[in-house]
Amino acid sequence: MKHRDMKFLNQGKIIGLLLNHPLLSRVDLAELAAVSPAVVSHIIRDCLKEGIVHEDSEGISRGGRKPILLSFVPDSKLVAGLVPGNITEFAISDLSGHLLYKEEIASKKYQTPSELSVYLKEILNKFLMINHKSWSQLVSLGIGIPGIYDPELDLIHKMGKISNLFEWEGTKIREIFSRVFSCPILVFDKVIAIAFGEGILSSDGPNVNLVYLHLGRGVGAGLFLNGKIYRGSQGAAGEVGYMIYGPVDEKGPISFHEIPPLENEISLNTILKIFREKCPNSFPSNQSLSENDEVMILHKTFFKGDSQCEAILKPILEKAEVIATNLVAILNPDLFVLGGEVTEIFSEILLKRMVQRLHQSVLFPPRVKTVTLGKNEEIMCTLFFAIDDYFQRLTGKNQGLSSTFLKRYNPQLWNE
Repeated sequence: MKHRDMKFLNQGKIIGLLLNHPLLSRVDLAELAAVSPAVVSHIIRDCLKEGIVHEDSEGISRGGRKPILLSFVPDSKLVAGLVPGNITEFAISDLSGHLLYKEEIASKKYQTPSELSVYLKEILNKFLMINHKSWSQLVSLGIGIPGIYDPELDLIHKMGKISNLFEWEGTKIREIFSRVFSCPILVFDKVIAIAFGEGILSSDGPNVNLVYLHLGRGVGAGLFLNGKIYRGSQGAAGEVGYMIYGPVDEKGPISFHEIPPLENEISLNTILKIFREKCPNSFPSNQSLSENDEVMILHKTFFKGDSQCEAILKPILEKAEVIATNLVAILNPDLFVLGGEVTEIFSEILLKRMVQRLHQSVLFPPRVKTVTLGKNEEIMCTLFFAIDDYFQRLTGKNQGLSSTFLKRYNPQLWNE
């Protein structure tokens, strides 16, 4: 093994031990990691310089001098997360995922990535000044986009059904944000981050096979297989809106600029459009309603037992079940997680129907659940992904450190 690889391996062992034990001495670390005291001293010296490890207190002597106990310092570094949407979410946390700042921004105010990046720099400047932090402590910015992103080309091929974000398509997002932020920029499809986050929040082992299905304004799946994110060759794995359901329409090859056929049939936008057309009496006359108002009316009408509303939703829910069944039949996951605005509105009935369909249709049905953190899921899982990126850079892409570390914390901390 090359010297550099051995260094990263040992560094991963030492940092992993400190992440999972409150207090350890250098002697403890050498014994537990099965490395020499000299190796431990060298790694700890680097960690102290980085600021992520602190000499905490004196331990019990085994004869001779009392050992100095070391602890990991999660608030020594900061990560930021950004989820663009109709309402863009921006948040800052420490390395434990403890939420330190969160803001919701109307996307129409800053429609281009460049405009938004400048505004976020202003927010961060104020945050750092108020909290007596420095820019050097910001170690990662994660950007979870609702679309297809190619990391090799640094190119957003397609954004989801969000009119305010059309300016983002075709942009080199990492390059744009790197002009403003000096920390590493990580760009990914937000459903990937949620799949990763649920792997931390919902599973006991590191090598879980998990599928996350997002049913909202857009439709997509995040694949977390054998404890690792699966993106596909061009970053488009999980684009289930392109699944074929029923007869094939021979209109020619599909393009990035078209709405995926199945997504067009089961998205929240489509559900609300059909509901407005077929149940006009459910809405107050001569009154302009927000999307949230319409969602509330839809929810109340459906759970009141309105037969017309049920008739509208039945084929839509059936198509969602078909997507789930095909994903499970192909990937054989341990865990199937549902999220997104449509899931939030119809969580009870959707969960019940999914469980029934999977038990009827696949050989090995997985455990089925909805997302752990509700409305905070997208931004918190984006922060988790940014935290993991920092740990991987410290340890040469050693996966699993952030997962075991974050499991020490109560999810209630992330849902405040």
